[in-house]
Amino acid sequence: MEDRKTKYYPPSWATKWFLWFCHADFAEDILGDLEEEYQFHEPAVSKLMADFWFVRQVAGMMRPSLIKPFLPLLKLNNKLDMIKNYIKIGLRNLTKYKVSTAINLLGLSTGMAAFILIALFVKDELSYDRNHEHADEIFRITIKNFSGDGETLSRHWAFASAGHGPRIKEDFPQVTHATRFFPWAFPDVIYEDKRLPGEQVVFADPDVFDIFTFPFLQGNKESAFTNETSMVISEDAAIRIFGNDWREQDIVGKSVKIEARGAGLSLQITGVMENMPRQQHFHFDYLAPFAIYENVVNNPDVTNNVTGNYNYLTYVRLSDAAGAPAVEAGGSAFFDKHIADIRGVKAHNYYGLVLQPLTDIHLTSNISGEIENNGSMSQVVIFSVIGMLLIVVACINYMNLATSRYTRRMKEIGVRKSIGASRGSLISQFLTESVILTLISFPLAVGLATIALPSVNDFMDKQLTINFLQDFQLFLTVFGLLALVAMLAGIYPAIYLSGLDTIRSLKGESTFKTGKINFRTVLVTFQYVVTIAIIFSLAVLNAQMGFIFNSDPGFDKESVLDVSLSNDIYPKKEAFRNELLANQNITHATFVSRIPTGNLLDSQGASIFLGDSLTPVNFRLPYIVADENFITTYGIEMAAGNDFERYMDSDSIGYFIVNEAAVKAMSLASAEEAINRSMNYGGTDGKIIGVMKDFHFESLHSEIGPMIMVKNDNYRRISLKINPVNLSETIAFVEQTWAKFDQKNTINYNFVDESFENQYQGEERLSTMFKAFAVLAVLISCLGMLGMVTFIVERKTKEIGIRKVLGAKSPHIVWLVSRNFIWLISVAALVALPIGYYFMSDWLDTFAYQVTISPVLFVVPIVAVIMITFLTILYRTIKAVYINPVKYLRSE
Repeated sequence: MEDRKTKYYPPSWATKWFLWFCHADFAEDILGDLEEEYQFHEPAVSKLMADFWFVRQVAGMMRPSLIKPFLPLLKLNNKLDMIKNYIKIGLRNLTKYKVSTAINLLGLSTGMAAFILIALFVKDELSYDRNHEHADEIFRITIKNFSGDGETLSRHWAFASAGHGPRIKEDFPQVTHATRFFPWAFPDVIYEDKRLPGEQVVFADPDVFDIFTFPFLQGNKESAFTNETSMVISEDAAIRIFGNDWREQDIVGKSVKIEARGAGLSLQITGVMENMPRQQHFHFDYLAPFAIYENVVNNPDVTNNVTGNYNYLTYVRLSDAAGAPAVEAGGSAFFDKHIADIRGVKAHNYYGLVLQPLTDIHLTSNISGEIENNGSMSQVVIFSVIGMLLIVVACINYMNLATSRYTRRMKEIGVRKSIGASRGSLISQFLTESVILTLISFPLAVGLATIALPSVNDFMDKQLTINFLQDFQLFLTVFGLLALVAMLAGIYPAIYLSGLDTIRSLKGESTFKTGKINFRTVLVTFQYVVTIAIIFSLAVLNAQMGFIFNSDPGFDKESVLDVSLSNDIYPKKEAFRNELLANQNITHATFVSRIPTGNLLDSQGASIFLGDSLTPVNFRLPYIVADENFITTYGIEMAAGNDFERYMDSDSIGYFIVNEAAVKAMSLASAEEAINRSMNYGGTDGKIIGVMKDFHFESLHSEIGPMIMVKNDNYRRISLKINPVNLSETIAFVEQTWAKFDQKNTINYNFVDESFENQYQGEERLSTMFKAFAVLAVLISCLGMLGMVTFIVERKTKEIGIRKVLGAKSPHIVWLVSRNFIWLISVAALVALPIGYYFMSDWLDTFAYQVTISPVLFVVPIVAVIMITFLTILYRTIKAVYINPVKYLRSE
């Protein structure tokens, strides 16, 4: 035995470590070799270096072939080997069937790209007004007008009267804060020698900063309305007034002047707030205390009124959102308390109080006087359904193509089963293929969505972005989408193909029952349901848009140029008009306060003589200021009386022209009864001299409401009726004339018909986006049909060969393949059309004037789908028709 005192040995812990992990079959031999080598090295180097060498060698022995068969590791290694094998075979099959792989990649990536874009749009629409800290406790006060029976609704107003906000706060303990918004329409904002024409200053109560969350960039909400000359401006307003470097200045405390038609007042800037986010249903750049307006009006009957004069957007914040029903229920007592009986009837029979949750306004509210165009929950639902359907259709497409290849893979499946592959392992194999395809499709989908996003943003007037790092919700949505697509696309082919009988698979024979109704038939029928429903919806949408743009609005909007008047031109407006009319291509010119292509937000209190007394009107009566040429320029027909022309040189008595809806709202029997009837509007006494036939001064979303036309000098624009011949030359003349009268300001004009169509931008966007997604859905469905036809043709190859030998002609063979599709389309139509009718009826209900869904609109999608199917079938069956029957019958 060797003396350990004169001979060194490797570290015992390293020897134990090696014996612990090394397989017993190799441990003794390897350890002997290492110790021998250690003894060889040790005399030549220090013991420390020899020990280091030994440890390094032991560590290097930790390789899978030498490690003991630990059970968990062994299982893990086996699984890893299996996964590698699945991936290798999956990639091999995807490259082997290049055409079907390309079709699936195209379908899945396109479907996912569309889904991502739709998810961004839906998320943006659902985020409106949620930027406010107390959003769930904020409600908008809206007023319902009844015809006196408490049940028949005549109008539902988004605006309230001036007195509603403060009185509701006093009467209901649930209401902790209340504010009103009243717009001072389009005054000029003046700072030193800079004048900003046509700005909009809004008066609000001090509670506004406790209700809404408006982050301040300079100043704070506590000092915002400290006195009655305060004003808070937005960042955009600060840039317009003080320039892009406004942040380098302390603009809090600076004074600006607000001026309109010579009257004005000086206000002190007390704060600069961030621009109101785009996802908000109202936007203001200037906020001033409501007390300013009260002082100017100096009439409590106006600023405390709770009947009519619906000009005040009113919001309240409750201590608890659950208290809203109690406030609404107390509305009847509220009106009875503050309003005397109306013609002997309790006030609650004429008025109703409704509290709209702030976060519901953008998508669910479409009542009279909405301050901005709202979105539509119907659009959100429709696009959400389309997005999901695109994914489902793409997955069905994958299923059809995967299972249609089964005749080519039967021998592969048979061989795998014969050498011991379990059904579970085959399912894993096929699921791996769908996962690989999904993972390859996803970056393609993100790329497609990123490329399309700028166009979508421009078209939808959005600012959507794809940023998975900052948007965790989007990340979760996309991750869930990946998992969903992989499972949906792969599970059915996996179960289907793994269930083939081993022996018959090796013979290339199908073992599945091939009845008329199976799961594949259900999938194809579902695709037809989706396609027919989308085409039907598109047909209805196109019909409604055609109805909108082709319907007669009741006035002549073609070739009418609307020009905004500058402050420099306003004093010389008559000379300006005469100069324009000198051009023979300008046939009429009228001064107006606004053109009839949108909401008329302003209205004033009105009273009319009914019988022997002056009775306040209990409905909103918005107005247009116009001169004696308005009726002629816009080609509006008169129902009774005259326009302003006969009275243009009369004395100071006021004259009014109302529309037929106003006559009806006044409970007058006919237009003639209204003529020469005395009334007061906005504090001006006068009489009605004419009644216009109703025309659409607002969009077709709402019914034609009452309106009044008054004549004074408060014009803001001039409308020019132009001969469309030599249009460019005429516009150039208008521009030259403008430059002659105003060298400082640039002319701002647009055509009235374009403004009219701009009211329907939302519907146009919906229509165009719907068409794009519909085309995608139909294309993807066509790919699925192609897969189904391929499957049928492959199954019927021998039958086709026999029929050709027996003398069958090409049309018979085409019918053989296509006849089942006719039944599928018929069944799908029975399911799809009622669903489409339900959704599109709901969408049409957002219009007061809508197209009737005619039988033709039901027939169009069926005919379209039959034609698409026939073309798809024809493409594939042509190959089957021209096959050599001998080739396929040889084995028989």
